[in-house]
Amino acid sequence: MLNVLLLGPQGAGKGTQGKLISGENGIPHIATGDILRAAMAAGTELGRKVKPIYDAGGLVPDDIMIELIRERLCADDAANGFVLDGFPRTAVQAEALDEMLDEIGRPLSVVLEFQLPEEVSIERLTLRAQEEGRADDTPESIRNRLRLYHEQTEPLIEHYRARGNLVGVPANRPIEEVFEEIQRALEQVAVRR
Repeated sequence: MLNVLLLGPQGAGKGTQGKLISGENGIPHIATGDILRAAMAAGTELGRKVKPIYDAGGLVPDDIMIELIRERLCADDAANGFVLDGFPRTAVQAEALDEMLDEIGRPLSVVLEFQLPEEVSIERLTLRAQEEGRADDTPESIRNRLRLYHEQTEPLIEHYRARGNLVGVPANRPIEEVFEEIQRALEQVAVRR
């Protein structure tokens, strides 16, 4: 079983690498935004709870996010593992995730920390905004999201380092090189298990 968590600033390539890890290992890439949209589309009880908050552009409360993640990790396709991307974002969410994974007997195999200089992150997000025409990727919103990452999510790196399963991945390289390094890290994890 391979349970992977991706951490790193916006623009570091987590989504791209998450899909590659997923394809290579036959485990689902679980991006929280996708889960929310799927739950709403399926009209599940959780989806109905989330829809008004999501439609209003609000942040979905931690307890609901944890419940969504629990539901998703217990799905049949996640029986052999998962790649979790976009969650947890705060210390409260990390603690809750740890407890839930202990409860369902699915400890994290490895936490991959994507390391990217801030200016490269800004460049990548600005380029993405131009290519995809994303109105939310203004220079101000990009800086704000990175500030929130540094304040709220970056402290989680120490949380996982203390647990001994954190692997740093320099993300300022071509996609193939980053993926090769990730594959080496995952092989090490497999050897340790």
